[in-house]
Amino acid sequence: MNIKDKDITFVVQGPIQASKEREQISGITEQCLASIRHYFPESKIILSTWKNQDYSGLDYDQLLELDDPGSNDIFQDDQKVTLNNNRQIYSTHQGLKAVRTKYAVKLRTDNKLTSRKFVELYETYSKLIRNEKFSFFNSRVVTSSTFFLTSHSGQKVHFHKSDIFDFGETSDLLKIWREDFIPKLHFSKVQGYKSRYPATEQFLSLNWLSKLVGKSLHINNKSGDDAGLGENFWDMFVANNLIVDAPEKIGLDVTDRFYDRGNLSLELDLTDWKQLNCIEKRTWDRKKIIRTIKAIERKVIMLVRGR
Repeated sequence: MNIKDKDITFVVQGPIQASKEREQISGITEQCLASIRHYFPESKIILSTWKNQDYSGLDYDQLLELDDPGSNDIFQDDQKVTLNNNRQIYSTHQGLKAVRTKYAVKLRTDNKLTSRKFVELYETYSKLIRNEKFSFFNSRVVTSSTFFLTSHSGQKVHFHKSDIFDFGETSDLLKIWREDFIPKLHFSKVQGYKSRYPATEQFLSLNWLSKLVGKSLHINNKSGDDAGLGENFWDMFVANNLIVDAPEKIGLDVTDRFYDRGNLSLELDLTDWKQLNCIEKRTWDRKKIIRTIKAIERKVIMLVRGR
């Protein structure tokens, strides 16, 4: 397989300037677009952003000036939290709807490319044999390990797919980035060891996954909650529909805003993905040691507490 530049369209989505809701590196969108031109000179760029912004000096092929759909609210018990999920969904979906090539990239306006490695990764693994029962996409989608967590405090985490970057068939990206907004969600915290409310990545994933499985999915806890799909469903979904690796390994610069993110040892990467596909097992590296220690710590504390 050899995917040509002209068969890929980049949907660069999000705000161009910083705002009260979101800080941004000066000139980062210009750098983002320039990086695409450098590594993919024959690819089309669609800039999907909001009206009334300054586009001067930016290099793109098509501009979508969208009406801002506004923020969305979720409730963690009685606490209201205001988020920008629907803005991301809307700008990405509208951009992908305008794509006319077989392949597409979803890229934030505040990230940039450092290589073509995500295409090489796709070409290497997209045709790996799949389990039809768990294959919801036409082909696998390459995504970043950034915030793609496998566990929390020693307990398995489901549905924590990164929303930073996606590459694959346009029709598959449209299954992830549907036009369905996040409704007002209510979460009731489950009591337990280091219990946490579900993360943004989780309810974003459940929003589109609900459409794929044909039923409404909801969780109340960040870890140990499989939304009734079964303990192994998410692992099987990841193995058969995604290809995951660290941003620097796929040619993505998430910029210093995300360089020092926590829980790096808990992020799912290509080695984890290969293990899910029975290609190879993870050796006793730093990630596996830290994860094992956290799992043992949890078991000991639960045993002491009599649970």
